[in-house]
Amino acid sequence: MLSASMRSLAVGLLLDLLRTYTPSGEEGRALGILEKYAEELGYDRAWVDGVGNFVAEAGRGVSVALVGHVDTVEGYLEPKEEGGEVWGRGAVDAKGPLAAMMVAGALAAEQGGLKVIFVASVGEEADSRGARALAEELKADHLIVGEPTGGDGIAIGCRGSCRLLLECRASGGHASSPQVGDSACEKVMKVLSALSSHEGYTFAPVYLCCERAGGNVLPKRGRAEVNVRIPVGKSSEDLRKALSGIECSWELSDCSEPFMASPSSPVARALARALSSMGKRPRYSVKMGTSDMVILWRVTKSIAEFGPGRAELSHSEEERISLEEYFLGIEAYVRALRELGKLGMFPERR
Repeated sequence: MLSASMRSLAVGLLLDLLRTYTPSGEEGRALGILEKYAEELGYDRAWVDGVGNFVAEAGRGVSVALVGHVDTVEGYLEPKEEGGEVWGRGAVDAKGPLAAMMVAGALAAEQGGLKVIFVASVGEEADSRGARALAEELKADHLIVGEPTGGDGIAIGCRGSCRLLLECRASGGHASSPQVGDSACEKVMKVLSALSSHEGYTFAPVYLCCERAGGNVLPKRGRAEVNVRIPVGKSSEDLRKALSGIECSWELSDCSEPFMASPSSPVARALARALSSMGKRPRYSVKMGTSDMVILWRVTKSIAEFGPGRAELSHSEEERISLEEYFLGIEAYVRALRELGKLGMFPERR
């Protein structure tokens, strides 16, 4: 159980992070707060790496990286503590898990035999530049990614994603006779409708534009940007094959491949034991979304995702986390870290 003073510090850290608006690209605003609490919590050293990730280390022994992201989507929400809950942009995704990790890492390292590497990464909601740098530079035996999993879920897999740019062209015609003319708008909608039937993939248009020719003229050019999610078992190459038959031009970019870890990896087992010891019934899952886990597995195959917070509240105007779940998340991280400290180094780091 957390002491009263540690609970107060944990709430203060969370609220200070939430009061500091850090959409992707502006994460530097939180550096002073992270530095202050790293010192208060007793981390041995802290620094900012070449891409802006905040890193703090404590202890010696088996190395466990705790990686959460400090950036949020855009749209500031006034932070408040009300009815046992803390509201604010990032309370769930993912400053809640990030703050819980920071506190838990310091507490677990005090027990000895464990080296905790806490990372507040940048760019997760954008280009994942923080995770990409960590994949090349970070050395750790085990890694826990801090994302909301409901406080009892352990995510061992994520879908991949790609950015699809679609452009359709047409000859146009008079709007009074669309059945005779050729509309680029209709072509775009027809392609999107056809794509939705590909089993396992999801295609979510985030931008649509049909060139306005003026008057009653059918558009000759239509464009769409589509977020595509790739299921476990498929790849971006499979996606390219699925797109090969469409009649419009297209381009894929910013692809990340889906990933599935083993439920018997040391991290997954440690998290499960930690939750069971707290009277929880741990559940394994594969996320419908994508996270930096699809990049960070290159650091070590002993990896899983866990964190307090209701994922369905992410990015919403109702984003909030209960303090009870937040404190339980800290306890779960501490117990899992202590379990990993007993196991030793995982042989398949890379």
